[in-house]
Amino acid sequence: MKTVLVFLLTVSLSQCKLPLTFLKLQATQFVKTSNTSANCATDFSLLISDLFEMKMWALKMFDATTKLDAGILSGNVHFFGDYDLCVSIKEKTKTRTVEGKYCSAIITLNTSFTEVHEQMPKLKNWEKSISTMLLPGQSNDVQGLGGLIGICVPKSCTLGDLETLTGHVESKFKIPIHLSFREELCVYKNKSIKINKLDLLGFCIFIFIGVVLVASTFYDVYLQGSGTFKIFSVYTNLKKALHQAENKKLNCLNGIKVISCLWVIYGHTAIIVGITTKNLVYQLTEWRYWPSGIFACSGHYAVDTFFMLSGLLVSYGYLKNSQNLSTSLIAFYFKRLSRLLPTMGIVVLIQIALLKLFINGPFGHLLVDLFIEKCYDNWPSMVFCTFNFMRDFKCGINHLWYMSSDTQMYLLAPIFLFFIRKHPRKVIAGMVVTFLFAVGYSVAVTFMKNLGFTYYDWSNEFAYYLSFSTIHRLPSWLIGVFCGYLLQFQNVKILKKLNIFLLLVSFLSMILLIMNQLSLMEGEYNVYRFAVWNGLARPAWSSALAYIIFSCATGHGAYYSIYCHRALRKHQFLSTCVVSPGVLGGSALVGCSVPPPNLFITALLDEWVAHAESPTTRQRARVAKIHKYFHNQPVEYFENNGQKEFVVAVRPPSIGPVFLVVKGPAPFDLAHLVSPKQSRASRLFWRSLKKIEATR
Repeated sequence: MKTVLVFLLTVSLSQCKLPLTFLKLQATQFVKTSNTSANCATDFSLLISDLFEMKMWALKMFDATTKLDAGILSGNVHFFGDYDLCVSIKEKTKTRTVEGKYCSAIITLNTSFTEVHEQMPKLKNWEKSISTMLLPGQSNDVQGLGGLIGICVPKSCTLGDLETLTGHVESKFKIPIHLSFREELCVYKNKSIKINKLDLLGFCIFIFIGVVLVASTFYDVYLQGSGTFKIFSVYTNLKKALHQAENKKLNCLNGIKVISCLWVIYGHTAIIVGITTKNLVYQLTEWRYWPSGIFACSGHYAVDTFFMLSGLLVSYGYLKNSQNLSTSLIAFYFKRLSRLLPTMGIVVLIQIALLKLFINGPFGHLLVDLFIEKCYDNWPSMVFCTFNFMRDFKCGINHLWYMSSDTQMYLLAPIFLFFIRKHPRKVIAGMVVTFLFAVGYSVAVTFMKNLGFTYYDWSNEFAYYLSFSTIHRLPSWLIGVFCGYLLQFQNVKILKKLNIFLLLVSFLSMILLIMNQLSLMEGEYNVYRFAVWNGLARPAWSSALAYIIFSCATGHGAYYSIYCHRALRKHQFLSTCVVSPGVLGGSALVGCSVPPPNLFITALLDEWVAHAESPTTRQRARVAKIHKYFHNQPVEYFENNGQKEFVVAVRPPSIGPVFLVVKGPAPFDLAHLVSPKQSRASRLFWRSLKKIEATR
């Protein structure tokens, strides 16, 4: 019986081997008749032979090649295979060495496939959407990201060999799908990258900078040196960068900056990752309507936040120190350009010289070609801040358009700032006219070019005329300039109920602006509707956020102090990471919920106690008493005798007004009220407080 079983097994194996042998011979013959190069044909024949003999290297190459997956009709058109396994293959034989090469083949549909293609409405919509998303000049670069299939082939096979071989398969078996190949989408281990003279210049510059930093740090830390050479010390500069300046007025901006930056990063990450995901159709037809998708696609509001903050800081910083600053245009511009141009130059050098050394993966060389090689001709426009004027964006550092627009707005700032103190009404009227002109431009260009509003309406014209346009972004910047001007007035009084009402209106407006993305994506295109939104949405967002900042900075944001714990005041970076229950509320409130400390006695005393080594019981009692009578009461400064004497007025409603005379150039430190070495002014303060308590 055992002999019979062995005989039957042997016969069955031999019967299975016959068709395998036939397939092996047919495949080998097919490769030989496909007119490929000799090396490619030899390696492919060896691959087929060793694959049927179950050799490990051939199995790995077959395993690294992608296989069709389920869900093609739903849009699963990205088949990546195993990139790392493919490029790691290296088989040495007696006569040659076979290495793996990973190629992302671009999938296109033949015209004979029309009937089946009509049954794929999602794919048709996807093709239409992707064509509007791609910028002219880049559509040929990234069109392969629409439908890809990753295959692992011998390194000796050129693009011509692969085109010939796949074309032979298509014609032989009447396959309605065509595969095309590009050099940038074929990667193998240690594939060379072009190095030119500009790259060498970048390497030399970075080596020089590194040597200077190391030498300066060594001079500072180990030799304890001082002088000019110490200014390049990494230790000293990092210490200064991480140091928190006390009593900083606009600390409310820290949280807004960080969360807005995270919002921008999240939006770009979600969209870029979606392009290279397995199913792009899902992103375009389903995910875009989810709350996470709506929030990601609303990231352009965060960009308007930065424009508004830029105008606010330029206006507030200049007007606050205008008496000590020169009104020279050269000095005003030099301050900005001396900080910006070196940084921009370093960023460009990193992008075109160093980044290519760290790029890897199936699309690594495509990214080098798209994001780096095409930057060589455009670097002057990036460094000198005219990048947003370009019609064809042929470089991957497209995010530098923001720096270009922001710098161009900074160049306009002296027109308003140099004269707003002497002629406030005329300057504000000019700002209103400029604001209306910019809004009118956005409305008109939307009508003329039939432009959209959301990310999925993106096109080259949308980028040039709206998204990257300085005129389109100008209203947000002007709102920031006006807000910075209003912050010069410290004694602003707003009724509590009115303030709460305006804050609620601001929050609700921002929420509605975000949620309206859904209606704009779902509804049919209406040029009137999109024109209104392109003209008013960004200014509305900036206005709402500007009032929130104004409320916090003038001491009317204390209602939201729960969002910022007292322990976080010492570290600005940590305070910006506090998460509030609402995403929108968090972006507006985190960091700005606590009013500027220099406006409140209690906040100053809290900082003094936090920094004091061992406050006495008497000092703590005095702090508690001041908290009792002066909790969240703003301080007003009145100049009494030039720059040497100030009168500080505190008006707690429970005990009446208290006046304190402070000697010195800047009455921003009231912690001496409880310090061991009390000044004459502090003793007068306690005497007046004692008399007021006695008369109650």
